[in-house]
Amino acid sequence: MYKLLSIDPESFIPFFAIFFTFLLPILAIYFYYKNKNRIMDERKLMIEKGLTPPPLNESFQPTNSKTPLSKGFNMIAIALGLLVGYFISKQTDIQIPFSITGSILFFLGLVNILSPFLEKQDNQIK
Repeated sequence: MYKLLSIDPESFIPFFAIFFTFLLPILAIYFYYKNKNRIMDERKLMIEKGLTPPPLNESFQPTNSKTPLSKGFNMIAIALGLLVGYFISKQTDIQIPFSITGSILFFLGLVNILSPFLEKQDNQIK
């Protein structure tokens, strides 16, 4: 008998992978802004009625925690992680993606621990 549609289940894996890769971030962004608009609408109604709205949560206020100095430290850490990870993979039998990922995470963690001390010294100099 002739099958009109002969689709095996394994052919759906790439479709679902691509679908959920793009769908989940889009849904997260949509619901974030929907919630933000709801909060802003409540604040507008309170202001119209003459009430003082409570202060906004910190999640809606823009933060400028990344200074150019800390961004530079992060870039240097990524570059060092790439170099050290590559050389570790050549010297040992660890595969390249694992050694590079581990090295980048190590150096980023080290920079994030040391950056408050380094930025504090930079602020004292000015």
